[in-house]
Amino acid sequence: MKHGFDTTRKTFVLAGLVSVSILAISGRVSATDAQKQVEVKREIGRVSSQLDRKKRDATYLNTLVSQLEKELGDISKQQYQTEQAIEKALARVQEASRRKVDLDVSLTQQRKALAQQLEAMYTAGEQSHLRLLLQEDNPSDISRNLRYFEYMNRYRTRRIKAIHKTLAEVRDVTAAKLAEEQKLQGLRTELKAQKAETESKLQTRADALRELETDISGQQSRLDRLVREEAELQRRIEALQQEEERKRLAREAAARKAREAAAERKAREAQALAANRTAAPAPKAAPTPKPVPAPAGRPVPAGFSPDKPFSTLKGKLAWPVQGRLIHGFGSRRNEKQLWRGIVIAAPGGAKVRAVARGKVIFSKFMEGYGHLIILEHDRNYISLYGYNRAVFKREGQVVGANEVIAAVGNSGGRDRDALYFEIRRKNSPENPTRWLR
Repeated sequence: MKHGFDTTRKTFVLAGLVSVSILAISGRVSATDAQKQVEVKREIGRVSSQLDRKKRDATYLNTLVSQLEKELGDISKQQYQTEQAIEKALARVQEASRRKVDLDVSLTQQRKALAQQLEAMYTAGEQSHLRLLLQEDNPSDISRNLRYFEYMNRYRTRRIKAIHKTLAEVRDVTAAKLAEEQKLQGLRTELKAQKAETESKLQTRADALRELETDISGQQSRLDRLVREEAELQRRIEALQQEEERKRLAREAAARKAREAAAERKAREAQALAANRTAAPAPKAAPTPKPVPAPAGRPVPAGFSPDKPFSTLKGKLAWPVQGRLIHGFGSRRNEKQLWRGIVIAAPGGAKVRAVARGKVIFSKFMEGYGHLIILEHDRNYISLYGYNRAVFKREGQVVGANEVIAAVGNSGGRDRDALYFEIRRKNSPENPTRWLR
């Protein structure tokens, strides 16, 4: 027991000596390195402030890039609408030109016919009504000649009126053509201004994106941001599919109620008709029964109905845009992600087309995917088109296969023009290249 006490006491004494030694050494170190310690703390504070500032800058640049991409989408949509208006105006100008050529030909023929008539009358020597009467010819000949002159005058009058009408049409068509050409010139000027504004926005966005790419804090948080964006897309698609399924069930319930009501009404009418036949005395001739209104049947659903199951189109779909495949399905995207679709490099502004007939269930700007449009093809399949410069279709619209739905861009913070394309079966991504021919 005493031995244990002595051991404990020795330990405490040794610890005390060590503590005194450390305090003495610390005192000497503090005396020599106090200034360095202060400088290190000051440097840590400066670096922390700089990192916070860079994070704020990165947040601002991200917001600026997204805002520029949304503005660019609006301008590109207006540019697309202007191009469509120019095509229609050109068609009207061409139609007016064709009409004017037809009228000119008709006018030439009418003038030629009138000239021939006048020349024939001049050659034959036109005689006045009074002169015919004074010649004292046979009254029947005089009557016949007067009738002939009357027909000739009517014919000549119709010819002249037709020429005047044609001339008026030529003037109207020429004026309409001139107005369309002026409108066309205005549209071309507007399109040129829109293209210049698009280029300016693209350059501003490129500068902001380049600055963001060189920002260390932006690089540090990019991976986590991509993961969050992918999770948000997954959540959004699930919500869209649930909403579409709810609408389908509601339509089916309404159709079922309509069928049941129609069947009930038909049964009541049949019972009433049978009761009337039983109660009434037999007539000599059976009266013609009033026509029973046909049951309403299943109403036409407000939703989209595909022409054929999407699954039958595997390996037959056209590519949504012509370009070069730069990221394949399932390839490595970063340390945490694989590509769930494909990325097709294509010129900015190139037309993006629907791979099959479908209903637009999403057409908005989404962080990470830019201007995104999603088509529902049937209950099982959807297709996604992202990174667009602009989308041209509204939610709820039905689009046909090969119909233009968007324009290639680099929205969503991309560094090059490309299209992100996905095909999903019940929210599970599939390899799109196996569907494309």
